[in-house]
Amino acid sequence: MGKTGIRIFIGLWALAMLLGVAYLFRTPLMLQLVSLEGEPPLLDRADVVLGDRELWADAFYTVEEIGPDTFVIAEPLYHQDVHSYLLVGSERALLIDTGSPAGKIAPVVASLTDKPVSVISSHLHYDHVGNHDAFDTILMPDLPHLRARVPDGVFTPTSDEHLGFVEGYDVPSWQVAGWWEPDTDMDLGNRQVTLLSIPGHTPDSVAIWDKQAKQFFMGDYSGDGAIYAFMPNSSLRTYLDTTRRLVADLPETINIYAAHGDAKSGVPVTGLQSLRDLETALAAFEDGTAQGTGVWPRAFTVNDTTSILTDLPGPLSASRDLP
Repeated sequence: MGKTGIRIFIGLWALAMLLGVAYLFRTPLMLQLVSLEGEPPLLDRADVVLGDRELWADAFYTVEEIGPDTFVIAEPLYHQDVHSYLLVGSERALLIDTGSPAGKIAPVVASLTDKPVSVISSHLHYDHVGNHDAFDTILMPDLPHLRARVPDGVFTPTSDEHLGFVEGYDVPSWQVAGWWEPDTDMDLGNRQVTLLSIPGHTPDSVAIWDKQAKQFFMGDYSGDGAIYAFMPNSSLRTYLDTTRRLVADLPETINIYAAHGDAKSGVPVTGLQSLRDLETALAAFEDGTAQGTGVWPRAFTVNDTTSILTDLPGPLSASRDLP
């Protein structure tokens, strides 16, 4: 082999190595590329279509009452249109998620209740913990992998748990006021709500279930639009196991509220059938019949309004722990 051939061989070898590294670390690399764009601009208010009962609370947030003393606080100008939920009892209130760092949610909450407010986040992504610093009583799910990291009472998410770097947000810390054990109730005063651990989207994902009101609040786990299962700590196997449990345990008549929904305006609410559809779609990965489109993330149809987005299969896959 001459010098030219050696140079070609070395060049091809280096290219193969580069492509191999890019494949192995595709998820963090793609997220870093997304971060170069920074936070997208807010939408113009004139371009926002509100739901029938959705009202502007200020220049950024909207509010809609979805049941007695139950409010959704939405961010329709923000590109992710985050929905946080406020559940008010006779003695205290529970805020599920504090939304993105793009707004200030505390004044809106104060306009809706004068009860003491506790906060629980559906998971630790930046668009759900963006205003934790505005509240004194932050609860966390009593999960071993979280509690072990809070020896001094202060919790700090990891970069992969928070993901704020994709829009230029720093990782926050907050004082943990209490630990809420999954499968136990909290009494808000004439209103009992139950915490459920629902890993899949993230290991720390939780849902709040108001059994009497037949309301189930599940963050980013499911809902109309895209289900993100390609994140660094997502798991399709766990998603399937959790979804099977929810389909078996939840009643036939229930309103399931999500934190995002890009299939329609207004509150992103579905029913038990949406989880049945998700179970069917995830089971297709297990039996090897799932058919997706796109390169990264891969998109797989769940139903007419929903798709699940996954990583590519292979070594160090962010989510493809099913075939």
